[in-house]
Amino acid sequence: MVENFIKLYTADSSPDCAYLLNNGQVFLYDSSMDKYTIKGQNLIIGSTELIMNKLLNYQTLRLEAAVASGDSIVKKIPADKFISALNTFSFLINTSSVLAKQVMLTSRILNKNIEVLKGNDNQLNDLSIKYYTAVFKLNQEYEKRKLPWLGEILKKHLNSINYKKGEAFYRSQDSITIESSNQLSDKMIEFPRGSIICKENTEGEEMYILESGVIDVEINGNIVATIEKKGSVIGEMALLLNEKRTATLKAKNNVVITIIKKKELKEICERQADFMKSIAISLAQKHYYNVIKINAVSKSLVDNHFNNVTDDKTVTQIERLHESLNKLKNGLDDLLYKKNAEFLKPIIDEL
Repeated sequence: MVENFIKLYTADSSPDCAYLLNNGQVFLYDSSMDKYTIKGQNLIIGSTELIMNKLLNYQTLRLEAAVASGDSIVKKIPADKFISALNTFSFLINTSSVLAKQVMLTSRILNKNIEVLKGNDNQLNDLSIKYYTAVFKLNQEYEKRKLPWLGEILKKHLNSINYKKGEAFYRSQDSITIESSNQLSDKMIEFPRGSIICKENTEGEEMYILESGVIDVEINGNIVATIEKKGSVIGEMALLLNEKRTATLKAKNNVVITIIKKKELKEICERQADFMKSIAISLAQKHYYNVIKINAVSKSLVDNHFNNVTDDKTVTQIERLHESLNKLKNGLDDLLYKKNAEFLKPIIDEL
């Protein structure tokens, strides 16, 4: 017996609406090999591209293909109506929760696929991130100084394939940041050095905003990351998805954080109107870059399976990327002395 499906949209189609899944399940395809399922009642599907296009002015077509099971009840939400509805707390929480689920599921696909990649492929990805980071910082310096000669250098790099690929891999790792207002000062708590902020495998009933200090992230007693960027949001996924915490957070030095409980979210949004919308936007960006990264990794996996000379091809790509990085570094070295551009030194040192 052939099961019927309801086609919602295809990859690379124009995003003109979101969908309300009244009941049922939706299958989303990131590549020919990778898919995941969103199921339940009254869920907002297909919001990522609308948020990217309408709120960030980052024009993109559909990233994924989506079909609903034949017994699902689905209704269209026109793009303009969707954007307007984001000003409603319940709609915004719904959208954010589905986006958090999509980030979690696409991250699982990524982690699974990356484990299969050979060492050369991982090295290629790491070098792409290094290239992207250097060019991104150059662009920041150009925006501050508007030096014509710096603009000429950027033209050669901003539209390169290496930059675009590095951006996708870097952005999928980027953390959410929010600037909390003085209206949330009563939610701020100081943790002395060595204090446990939250423990792994406990219920995620709070999210945190780092105001000052440095936090160690521990899994099974091992430090796996540190968080020091002011405004970093931590724990939003566990809170939105009612999941247990995946890590322990410990204060590396004196730390000040804003603590927001789930039951306080509506009150917080009334005090700081853009708070939850900022989280939704950041989750949409994470989902966007996760899918781009999945496609890049999946292509490498397909090449590994069907092409016996993939290792040689990857080595060649690595050599070319090393060459691009060296050219960038040597070019900046020359400019450091010719233009007395000391602001380039930190970028050169990272290359």
